[in-house]
Amino acid sequence: MEDQLISLDENMKLTIVNREKSYEISKQKLSSIPYFVKLFADSDCDTTKIELDLDESSFDNIIEFILDGQLSISIESASSMVETCDYLGMDEIKRKYYDCFESNFRIKHLEEFLDFLRIINVLERLKTKLKSFIGKYFVPISNTRAFQKFPVTLLERLLKMHLGVSSELQIFAAIVRWCKFDKKARKKYLPQLMKFVNFRRMKDPEITTCVSMFEDVGISSNFRHGKKPRAYLPEFCRFDCIIKRQYNKSLISIYELDEDKINIRRLSRSNLWIKYGQFTRDETMSTSLIEADHIVDIIYDSGRKGIRIDLIGKKFKYLKMFGGDNSYYGQAYKYFVSDICVIYTYTKIKEPKTHHRKYDSNDFNLKRLEAISLDDQLVGICFGNADPDDSDGFSRSHGFDESDDGGELNESHDQYFYSSSLDYRQLLSYEIKGPVQTRSCFLSKSNKYSGTQKVFYFLTKRKFCKKVLRFKDVLDYSFLKEFIGSDSLDHIELISHENTVLICNKETKMIYSYNDDIDTDIDYDNTDYWQFMSKIESPEKMITIASICLPFDCEQ
Repeated sequence: MEDQLISLDENMKLTIVNREKSYEISKQKLSSIPYFVKLFADSDCDTTKIELDLDESSFDNIIEFILDGQLSISIESASSMVETCDYLGMDEIKRKYYDCFESNFRIKHLEEFLDFLRIINVLERLKTKLKSFIGKYFVPISNTRAFQKFPVTLLERLLKMHLGVSSELQIFAAIVRWCKFDKKARKKYLPQLMKFVNFRRMKDPEITTCVSMFEDVGISSNFRHGKKPRAYLPEFCRFDCIIKRQYNKSLISIYELDEDKINIRRLSRSNLWIKYGQFTRDETMSTSLIEADHIVDIIYDSGRKGIRIDLIGKKFKYLKMFGGDNSYYGQAYKYFVSDICVIYTYTKIKEPKTHHRKYDSNDFNLKRLEAISLDDQLVGICFGNADPDDSDGFSRSHGFDESDDGGELNESHDQYFYSSSLDYRQLLSYEIKGPVQTRSCFLSKSNKYSGTQKVFYFLTKRKFCKKVLRFKDVLDYSFLKEFIGSDSLDHIELISHENTVLICNKETKMIYSYNDDIDTDIDYDNTDYWQFMSKIESPEKMITIASICLPFDCEQ
């Protein structure tokens, strides 16, 4: 091919006719397009005119590129451009589109992207990665304003995908949020959308929540307490779900062999830790959230650290969690959190049966981020103080001494705050890499009186608490004091797995589960205690334990 390029006469021009438009271009310029190079090489005659039938605007764009080096890239032109480039063999331009799409993707463009990838089979890799991204992050995606504006056809396409949810209620809630955006026009679609919800997999408290949410969109159930909740579901909820979803999570433990090697073990059904694989560090791994199923992110240290693993290539890389758009939470903010309509407020974590004042982000002085979690949006626990002129008097004179905050108070107003929606832009303006003084985990619990509710467990060096809605219960700390065995929490991991709270001492490699009897008939008189779960004998340094969704069956 190189000899062919050298032999061309720079001044020799050809006439290119593409549909109704003609171009006079030198052979040398055309030789940068593989289609023409092959045509010149295969032709025995002196061709002076070539006729094509390609999208005119796309071909114009390509001619501009080979003549002046200028290329226009847009989402609207993507399908026709990639089709034209595929015909002409211009992989360089297809690569430019691929890179531009990945860096500029937004949820509001989802339909255009899926249509584009369905038409253009040459980008199968991007199609696979985008579907995996939707599956992994469906819950936060479904909370965006862009999701509310999706047409019903797009919503059905998404619901047919393999979605990584922890319960069917998350699917149901997403559909109802979409419907409520325009109840008058969308209520008629509920029967066809409910076929994507498997109500048989729901517990009675979740069904009760569904019935209540149906009433919010104008479907009356005449629900009365004392009757089985399923009896009050609309008739169109009695179909078999057409999607078979898997909810199983795997509990894994990670060990450091040396700076560049880690071991991962998985807890088997017989409660034994079996070796899952050894992974080698590779700093060239992509850190994009838009990745295939076999790329899994393990988030630990109360959400402040992460490891990315390639389950096929047996590679790993430590994630940069905070920072610019390319960090883990930076991408989460860019892709969906920035489009979730929330009010950024902070609620003091304090004793039960006291008034809870909420502070907007302008009143709150954040000093340290203690925990962060990405579920339906960014939630977290921060350490700092509110407005010093706080008229409610949240000070030591009202019973808040050092024991309330693990001995970390510097001022009378310093306290821990829970935020159901964190402003990531505000977080970036503060130092968030300091030592962690708390361990926390976030989960959902089902209760037959109040349905499914958000719960978080909060551990400091002196206290263990559970917060449900506006109330906080101080739990028994006597076991934890001996279990921690130190003034530091660096070696402690508190996580949720299959709706149960686990605590791990990474030095002793002991793991306990917490039995919180929230579903008893008398919630206020429940019994809670820690139960031994596992002990690991290993010379390797434990990095963390984590609960993750593995993309394929790992049973050995």
